[in-house]
Amino acid sequence: LAADGPPEAPKSPSEKTRYDTSLGLLTKKFIQLLSQSPDGVLDLNRAAEVLKVQKRRIYDITNVLEGRWLG
Repeated sequence: LAADGPPEAPKSPSEKTRYDTSLGLLTKKFIQLLSQSPDGVLDLNRAAEVLKVQKRRIYDITNVLEGRWLG
């Protein structure tokens, strides 16, 4: 596998590429969900469902955001 090449296309419509599951992309999608919340509150269980990731991945996202805003 070439490290500098584009992400591989999924073999089937339900299979995700490495880019689709990247922390950067998921963080952007999480921020979009948060911005759509009228009160600025987002249920993390719901976010995991919408983003189709395990809850552990949501914790990774919140850690990125916490580090960015507090660092």
